[in-house]
Amino acid sequence: MKNSWFSNVVWSSILLIMLSACSKHTYKHAAVAGGFEGVMQSPFFEQDSIHYFKTSIDTYGKALSGILAVKKQSGDTLKVSFFTEMGVSFFDAYVTHDSYQLIRCISQLDSKPVMNTIIEDIRWVVLFNKNQLSDPVQIKSASNQQTVRFNYQGAYIFAELAKDNYPYKITYVYGSKYKRKFEVKYATLENLTASQIFVEHFNFDLKIQLTALSFTQ
Repeated sequence: MKNSWFSNVVWSSILLIMLSACSKHTYKHAAVAGGFEGVMQSPFFEQDSIHYFKTSIDTYGKALSGILAVKKQSGDTLKVSFFTEMGVSFFDAYVTHDSYQLIRCISQLDSKPVMNTIIEDIRWVVLFNKNQLSDPVQIKSASNQQTVRFNYQGAYIFAELAKDNYPYKITYVYGSKYKRKFEVKYATLENLTASQIFVEHFNFDLKIQLTALSFTQ
């Protein structure tokens, strides 16, 4: 079946997580430097209610490319659409902070593990769940960037912040060994818009690259 590789490869890759008990990607020895009184800022949905990204999802040498549209329907709901440049839909979904409802989805992507992964990545790409974070503390870091650890639904988010508290990178960390699950890097911030964003998973080979599009592009 055409494009069935994507669902099969991603689903098989996700299963490998259960075999990755000894990951080298860990924040276990991160030391707390003190409290954090600020608030992590977001460049999304401040000036526009919808953001468009030219998007490539890559896994094990295969790629699925198109346009990702993320629209804020309300304070707790996004509408997410992923489609080809010719307008053919891959999927549409309504997304809340802890669930989502598929409106339509091609059969090759219509798998709960696949869509769970993609939707969770999109939430963090646009920092949709940043207000679900709690108990922030500063972490000692060798870099020049301020690093803050937040509690998040039984796991942690480590955020490297600029002086204005906009993120350069966020990392999802889980388990007693503080292993990294995935990270989102914001390569550039221009006029409060993240123009280049990269998502990388550590337990299996899944990368997402996004380039912000303006209405004139």
